[in-house]
Amino acid sequence: MENRHRARSAQDAAPGPPRHLYVHVPFCRARCDYCAFYSEPLTAEAYLDAYVEALLAEWRCEQARWGIGRLETVYLGGGTPSLLGELRLQRLLEPLQPQLTQHAEVTIETNPEDVTPTYANWVAHWRPKPRVSLGVQSFSARLRRELGRRGDVDPAVAYRRLRDAGVTNLSVDLIFAIPGQGVAEIEEELRRIGELQPEHVSWYELDIPEGGALERRLRGRRAPSTDVDGSAELYRRLVHGLERLGYHWYEVSNFARSGHQARHNVAYWRGQSYLGLGPAAVSTVGELRWTNEPDVRSYLAWAGQPTAASSSPERQWEELDEVVRARERLMLAARTGAAVELAAVAPALDSAALEPLAEAGFILLSGGKLRVARKGRYVANEVCVRLFRDFAF
Repeated sequence: MENRHRARSAQDAAPGPPRHLYVHVPFCRARCDYCAFYSEPLTAEAYLDAYVEALLAEWRCEQARWGIGRLETVYLGGGTPSLLGELRLQRLLEPLQPQLTQHAEVTIETNPEDVTPTYANWVAHWRPKPRVSLGVQSFSARLRRELGRRGDVDPAVAYRRLRDAGVTNLSVDLIFAIPGQGVAEIEEELRRIGELQPEHVSWYELDIPEGGALERRLRGRRAPSTDVDGSAELYRRLVHGLERLGYHWYEVSNFARSGHQARHNVAYWRGQSYLGLGPAAVSTVGELRWTNEPDVRSYLAWAGQPTAASSSPERQWEELDEVVRARERLMLAARTGAAVELAAVAPALDSAALEPLAEAGFILLSGGKLRVARKGRYVANEVCVRLFRDFAF
């Protein structure tokens, strides 16, 4: 009853049906030591068949509830979506095809270990041709081992296999500030990017979750130092290096060649409504946000019930008041360098912080708008802490 009441409330407040869909595939062959996302070890292939059917059950339910007629973007994330293999991916994506707009973007996160010739050929020939986000993390086998990354497939081999099959929109995901990574290693990563020429690069700073496998492994021993003081210099090096290679820095961790920005992520950063399927998936529609319970077993149990077609998986709900919405709008603008109306973020803004930050060159103020300057984008989170009123991270 609670889920149905909340859904009706969201429908009343929503500006229209969501046009962006995220599909969570939380299975991995083994959990990486640095990972803080919800995932489950894959114990049986048959589990994947049941999971695809559960995702389709939730899709049918949400499509009917929101009256979704068109989808502009679909993003399969994880976990490891490529673990599904080409036949299950086909089964999952086929029911979405009638809703895809003419130029819809479909992204599939892919591990190098899963890129067989058959997989590469399927990706290259499915329509609309998917965008592939390849989980490289580092081109260095030593640094991948430092991360506790499983698998010994050279990511460059997987990349070339996809390219040779005809995949024309490739993104590579990398991590920086890995223990033992210095300027020389960043320059080598840049050299490999220049050699491979992907259309898009995502390059994230390593976060070491407290109590996680990587933190436990590093505890008690001194992590290998970098040859610079901290990660800030590495970040500047990679930003400048990618720009020299022709990539546009359009979000603090994302870089693209012309026409190849990740449209699904851009929709998030512009505050557009989106729907998430699968355990732990988040949805934001209108002024409501909900998160599916992060439990595969309960999710499969829900999908097997006769009432699944008219109900929802277990969820946690959040109402987004004007302060939360203003805070998020400001954070997203800071990460992308987009201008934002001061009036739109006023509920969350400490106006006393504006002048000092502008004088220091971190923000630009003009015509009633605020824009985080290039200098400020390097420290976007810190800038937001200064700008937020009565709020601390």
